[in-house]
Amino acid sequence: MKFRDRLMRFMQGRNGADEFARFCNGTGFGLLMTALVFTVISSGLAANHPVGALVFRILYWVFYLGGLGLFGYSLFRTFSRSVYKRQAENTRFLYQKNRLRRKWEGWKDRWKNRKDYRYIRCPKCRQQLRVPKNKGKIRVTCSKCGEKFIIKT
Repeated sequence: MKFRDRLMRFMQGRNGADEFARFCNGTGFGLLMTALVFTVISSGLAANHPVGALVFRILYWVFYLGGLGLFGYSLFRTFSRSVYKRQAENTRFLYQKNRLRRKWEGWKDRWKNRKDYRYIRCPKCRQQLRVPKNKGKIRVTCSKCGEKFIIKT
């Protein structure tokens, strides 16, 4: 029996690597690289600034253990047989990731249109509205609740 066949048989009924596991791996790798930087900094400060070296040594251990913890959790998720629970975790992660992505895209659009439009909130329902700039006082109608109010652009 080939190694690939044995591995496929072993992974049957297990969660495997999903997007949340890959995120944990990447974040864990970033934390370990940051811990490495803290090691270099603390060794450079050891002779002249012992307190500063101690602070960076503590930061090293925090980032190192955090990175190893994330790698361990990623392995646990990959080999877990509780597929339903791991898929629910991945779904929650993807929901939060997409929520942040939509906010980021909104901020990028606001920044891109900052010269032509002003963004305001409806005083009644807090819906975000886009109104043209430099038009003086205008009457705005909220598209969500129908509230009418006057604003200076």
